[in-house]
This record gives sequence, structure tokens and C-alpha cells, in this order.
Amino acid sequence: MSKVIKAVSPKGKASWPKLFKPDTRFNPEGVYQTGLILSPAEAKDFQEKVKDVFVEEYGKGKLDKALMPWKTDEDGNVVLNFKSKNKPMVVDSQGVAVKGELNVSGGSIIKVGTGINPWSIAGKMGVTLYLNAVQIIELVEYNSSPFGKEEGGYVAENVKQEETSAAEEDEEDTIDF
Repeated sequence: MSKVIKAVSPKGKASWPKLFKPDTRFNPEGVYQTGLILSPAEAKDFQEKVKDVFVEEYGKGKLDKALMPWKTDEDGNVVLNFKSKNKPMVVDSQGVAVKGELNVSGGSIIKVGTGINPWSIAGKMGVTLYLNAVQIIELVEYNSSPFGKEEGGYVAENVKQEETSAAEEDEEDTIDF
């Protein structure tokens, strides 16, 4: 069995992070995961490190056939893929553990503490990047509004509306033809 090498990714944008609740779409046991979007220049050194770990385990001759844990998106960016069956440790920008759960969304700026694991199974070879820890540098929450303040516009009063009586509801539901 190969030795897992610990590493920390460069900081980048999270893509479809599942850090507090596992994704169960394709695995009923669930998988914690995130993508990490980097420019090719930002990703280069990390990709080289991953390739070096693979070559150290299996040799340079097999590198061309290895399944690597990244893809190139439609904008030409590199998307590194991290996953784990275990819940990752999550810390804030100061390295303090996050208590409770956050709604971490794509676009959050993060770093990933990973284990680089070269593997060979049934004639296939590749590398898995384990999702061990995540540092949230800039949090973008899903369920948060994408809008900022607009001066001079409508402002909701956020006051609970009084319930209408049953008679008023009956009148509203009556349609004359």
C-alpha cells in the first residue's frame, strides 16, 4: 500500500463544497467533498507535487495513464477534486476550529489540507486527494442574498401580518363568472 503524503493546497475558490453534511447522491454512506478552482499558474506547483508523489510510487513511465484528481473547466481554470468518507476539520482564517455548521457555498475562498494518495486497482492507476481539513479564508454562504444595499429603495417592514378572518378568505376565494 502506498504512503499518503500530507500537503496544503494553494488558496482558491470552492466549488460545490460539502463540508458539514456528506453528499449522498451517488453513495448512500455519503462523501464529504469540494472542488478547488485555481488558475493554471496557481495550480502548477501543486499539480507537480501530486505527479511527483505518483512517480515516486509507480515510476515515470506510468504517469501518462494515471487518472489525476483534477479537470480543466470551460474557462481554462484547473479544478482540483478532494473527497473523504470522514468529516473534515474546518477552521477560520485564523486557524480556529469552526463550531457548529456553516452554509459554505461555491465561491468561498479556501485552502485544503489533504492527503495525496497514489493508487492502483484492477489495472487502473491514479491519485486521490483526501479532504482532511479546510481553512475558510472568505466565506460565501448559500441562502445569503446576492444583493447589496440600494439607497432610496423599498424597505420591508418585517412585521408579522395579521391573520385574515375566515369570512374574508371565503370572499377572496369567490369568483364571479
